[in-house]
Amino acid sequence: MKYLIVVLSLLIVRNSDAQAEDANFLLNKSEVVWQKVYDTKMTKQELITYFKASEKFWLVQVVADTIFTKLKPQKIDPVKTGVAGVPPIVNKTEYKGVVRIELKENKYRITLKNIVLIGDGEILKKGEEQTFEQNYLNKEQTEYRPFFLKRPKEIYNIHFNELFQIAVKAKEEW
Repeated sequence: MKYLIVVLSLLIVRNSDAQAEDANFLLNKSEVVWQKVYDTKMTKQELITYFKASEKFWLVQVVADTIFTKLKPQKIDPVKTGVAGVPPIVNKTEYKGVVRIELKENKYRITLKNIVLIGDGEILKKGEEQTFEQNYLNKEQTEYRPFFLKRPKEIYNIHFNELFQIAVKAKEEW
């Protein structure tokens, strides 16, 4: 009985660690979605102005307290991520997707979905598009491929976070 309790405890701890690890990536009905909530001191109107002025997006629309937009193609920076242990498709493609930004007082939530990889001519033909799911989910599209959970998930998480986090300017000290 003691062993059963120990084994169950270990499984619960391991499972909760795995859920925390994938906290920003959600697998929802065969679709990979990245989502994160950010704290901010900006007002809703300042956030709307910031995202409209950003050159990262096009077709920005505001409906109530939600911004809908499309992410322009972005490239992973191999200087930040390195190339050792990184599948070439990560560093040799760009990505884009559909973005929903929900605004609340002192916070905003980013949801990135319909993520598409765009070829540069090395791994995928130049301009060829493949869905994130096509590359990072199993054939049944019910779970992540094991290699995605090793390095790519971490790399995309870092880049998506940097892309959507609004940098706070330090006050000039006199």
